Formats: sequence, C-alpha cells, structure tokens
Amino acid sequence: MKRAIVLSVTLTLTIASMVLSQEPKQQGSERAPQRQQAAFDQVFTLRGIEFSPSQQAQVAELRKKYTPQLIEIQKNYGGILTDEQRQAQREAFRAAREAGKQDAEVRKAVEAAIKLTDEQKEKQAQIQKERAELFAKIQEELRAVLTDEQRKQLRPHGEARGPAQPPTQPDVKYGPHDRNVMDVWLAKSDKPTPVLVSIHGGGFSGGNKSISGDLLRQCLDSGISAVAITYRLSSEAKAPAQFHDAARAIQFIRSKDKEWNLDPTRIAATGGSAGAGLSLWLGFHDDLADPDNADPDNADPVLRESTRLTCMTVVGGQTSYDPRFIRDLFPGTDVYKIGALAQLFDMDPNKLDDLPKEKYNLFEECSPINHLTKDDPPAQLTYSMSMEQADIHSPRFGKALKEKMDALGIRCDVYVGNEVLGGGERVSTIDFVKQAFGMK
Repeated sequence: MKRAIVLSVTLTLTIASMVLSQEPKQQGSERAPQRQQAAFDQVFTLRGIEFSPSQQAQVAELRKKYTPQLIEIQKNYGGILTDEQRQAQREAFRAAREAGKQDAEVRKAVEAAIKLTDEQKEKQAQIQKERAELFAKIQEELRAVLTDEQRKQLRPHGEARGPAQPPTQPDVKYGPHDRNVMDVWLAKSDKPTPVLVSIHGGGFSGGNKSISGDLLRQCLDSGISAVAITYRLSSEAKAPAQFHDAARAIQFIRSKDKEWNLDPTRIAATGGSAGAGLSLWLGFHDDLADPDNADPDNADPVLRESTRLTCMTVVGGQTSYDPRFIRDLFPGTDVYKIGALAQLFDMDPNKLDDLPKEKYNLFEECSPINHLTKDDPPAQLTYSMSMEQADIHSPRFGKALKEKMDALGIRCDVYVGNEVLGGGERVSTIDFVKQAFGMK
C-alpha cells in the first residue's frame, strides 16, 4: 500500500511544481511559500479518508513540521533546469492542460519538451529518491493518526484507481451523438434509489465517463445509484452543446426511473473542473423540461423530463465561463485567455472587448453563477490550491459563488485546502449528498 500511495503523491507533487513554475517570479516571490504550501496539500491526505477535527489538528502539525523540507527538496528539483528549460516546461504544461490532457499525459509532454541531459537526469533521480522517502515518512505518520475503522477504509495495495465494480448498464446511449453515452451502477434496494451523476472534466476538450472508485463504493453501500456520463467535446461541437448534453443525460435518467428503480425526485451531480462547471450549471439553470414535446412526427419524450438537481458537489470548479468575469476575478493576468475557453466559444480572447453581442450572450448563458436564484439547491465546492493563485481552478470562483448563495440563504460549503470558508465543520462528499437526499 505504501508504494501505491507514494507513487500517487509523487505524481501529484510533480504536476503541482509545474503549475507553480508558470507564475512570473516578479509577481509572486513574496507569496511563494503560500503557493508551495497549497501545492503540497495532497501530500498530507489519504485517499478515501476524512480526518476528524482533532485529527486535522494533528495533520496541521505534520504540515508545519515537514513543509520546510518539502520546499527545500522542490527548490533543489527546480534548480536542475536551465532558464530555457523552465520556459519550455511552462509552455508545455500550459499547452497540455489546455488540450485537456490528464496527469500522465501532461508529465510525458513536459518531459519531452525540457530535454534533460544525462547529468540532469542523474541529479533528478537522486532528488526524486529523497522526495519519495520523505513522502513515505509523511504518509506513515498520517496513518498513525487513524482509527482502526479508518485504516480499514484505506485502498488496498494494487487496487485500481477507478471503479472496481463493473457497471450494471454499460455504454448506454442517452442521445443521438457518439459521445452521448453513460455507464450506470444500480444500487440494490426494494425502494427507488436516489442517483449521483458523475460528469468528467478535461477542459471541454478531453476526458471520458468516469467516477471515483471510493465514491462509487460509498454510494452503492448507502443505497445510492451512480451514473457516469460523457458529452460532446469542443473540438466537435461548440458551446452550448456540452451543457445541453449534460441536461439531456439528466432527463434520460429520469425517463428510466421505473425500469432502473430510481427516485426521479432525488438526483445529484458531481465532477471536477469542466465537470464541476456543468454540474453547477445544471443545478442553477431554470428547468429545461419541454412538457409540450408531443410532435406526432418527431416526438422525444425524454425532453419532457426535468433537468433540476437536488444538490451538487464539485472539485476545482469554475462558477463562470464568461472571460470578462474571469478577467475581473484575476486582474493583471491572462487566465481569461485559456485556450480551452477560446475553443469552447470559438472566439479570440485578444478581442474580448470587440465581439458580437451573440457571443457575450453565450458567455452569460453558459455561466452557472448567472442562473442562481433563491429556489436553487445546495452546493459543495472543494479546492486544493490557495486563494492567491491565479488559475482556472482557483477557489476565487467558489468564494464568488458562496457570497451570492449566502445572500440568498442557500447552503454553499466551500473548502480551500483544510480551510472551511465562513467556518464550520467539513462534511465529506457522501455525507453532503446523503444530507441533501434526506438520508441518515
């Protein structure tokens, strides 16, 4: 188990270090320790484990103890590269992320771009060894604070990251397009079960249907069915196609309530990055049901179903896709110029102030925060990076949403690392969903 955890965390930190290197030195030198601390967040976590308040205090002490060593190792690791290699690293990382590539693909693209010498590779290998040994030590001390019950929840060595249980209904078509496909896991129950729908991320330009194995297991054990969907990518269809696909998926699930023994009044959504934004958009948007869809020559009964949700729990989510909103959220940066949005909306971000009115209307239509009203469901948003970082996955998006939801009296839990914005106790993903579903 130790090896599996260490390798996972090593990759996380390697990718995080690349993110840190993107910011110009002159803009962030005094904030570097804060940014690096945020980058180390996952080093001080155990997959599938929610620390109690007393355990969180112990973890905070471990962070204080080991973060200086992590920073020193990361400094030495970064010092291997020349200025030219660091520039190539930044550009390769940004291009890979904007293309929707995932961690392993990002790492491969960056390694190809920086072209290490044999001497650099030798130094890198030594530092990686030191880093792995330190990670193992930290994880060992983290496991020492667990209860016996929590230790049973740790993922066994060699267990796959994805769902261990095959879908009850794999590759179900929910619409006319090739990527209108979903996997369905039906919980065993005599009564209709609520549903959690997982929407993948990938910058709207990559990714496929998926759900965390831990979350799937927790859902099925709690009597909650799960669905993982995919949707058209921006390379084949521009916005709002992805949003409408997600809406149709919800409608399709409701249309199968009798056949699949589902409770159509209790459907939640989850996802990361683009999947988070789609989840929030579904939760806040007015119902897209078309009860009058009864054209005898072209009737589509699926469209008569509701698109509304019971709650949303998301990770690294954007609450607006309007480049103007993002520009204001991160003044003096080019976060709003990210290629994923340029492709999604088929627009030139360098001409943001000189676009057709229809384009601005599209930005607003696809931004979840614009649809928020007092009758909307609760949301839980989790972020791993710090508020200071200028990034498309920044918790500033969650903070902006929380301010509006608080004003409307709607529950909005926002977690930034170990911090709970506004105070209170942290609630696990499954417990948040169960609370919204009215389950004990």
